[in-house]
Amino acid sequence: MSEREPFSHYLDRMAALGFRPSSTLGQNFLLDPSLHRCIADAAAPSPADVVVEIGVGLGFLTRELVARAGRVVGVELDRRLLAIAREELAAAANLTWVEGDALGGDARALHPAILQELAAPLAAGGRRLVVANLPYAVSGPLLAELVAAAPPVDVAVVLVQKELAQRVAAAPGTADYGGLSVAVQAYFDAAVLRLVPPSVFRPRPKVMSAIVRLQRRPDALAGPAGERREFLAFVRSLFRQRRKALRTTLPAAAAAIGGAVPAGAGEGLLERAEALAPATVVEWWQRCRRSGGA
Repeated sequence: MSEREPFSHYLDRMAALGFRPSSTLGQNFLLDPSLHRCIADAAAPSPADVVVEIGVGLGFLTRELVARAGRVVGVELDRRLLAIAREELAAAANLTWVEGDALGGDARALHPAILQELAAPLAAGGRRLVVANLPYAVSGPLLAELVAAAPPVDVAVVLVQKELAQRVAAAPGTADYGGLSVAVQAYFDAAVLRLVPPSVFRPRPKVMSAIVRLQRRPDALAGPAGERREFLAFVRSLFRQRRKALRTTLPAAAAAIGGAVPAGAGEGLLERAEALAPATVVEWWQRCRRSGGA
């Protein structure tokens, strides 16, 4: 594939289509090729893997992915950007396009076309990867949806706002630890790989960004997608008042999943959600399910 044109080339093409970046949609283009390589290196796709890239934009990161992965699924909401990316990457035979909102499923779940592509048979030893420069406004909901995705995602490498990255990887008892931390860490090992300054984007965002790698845990939250989605509902309810004792917050969280506070919970109800490890939250969810007959 030929070398990428300078960004001025793309500015002219976007202007010809009447496109102006939307801050609401988080349309900040990452320009530094070394960071595209860094993200792709962290995901390490092989010819046996399928990669879903959410928010293709102008296809800069996509170039790295199609050169390494067996199959790439590019997802883009803006049809003008998609038209440019399609033309730029027309020679990539291993690239499939999805035009639409990545959270375009029922109740803001993953787009059905994304789930369909993830469900396609893999080559021997293949993995399902998600790689993306995620729009800031939907980063949290998208990461939560990866927990419920079926078939399961093996690795995700995403560029997100620094504060969100810190929340995703936070330890129990810290200021950044919350429901999203638990939801993600019940399923993935999370690591912040590096910080990314605003200067490498156009337009420049007003905040720092970070590259995060999520690796599915060997003991990842199991069960069908419906059960994992139920767990997400339990966590959301439990962490609405994360600093209060479980004796106050657990009844509502249990009721949210049709469960009940288990008999004999005892001193465990004196704990606060913000102090519980993800594995402990999973245990409480399972106990509440059993007590309610779920």
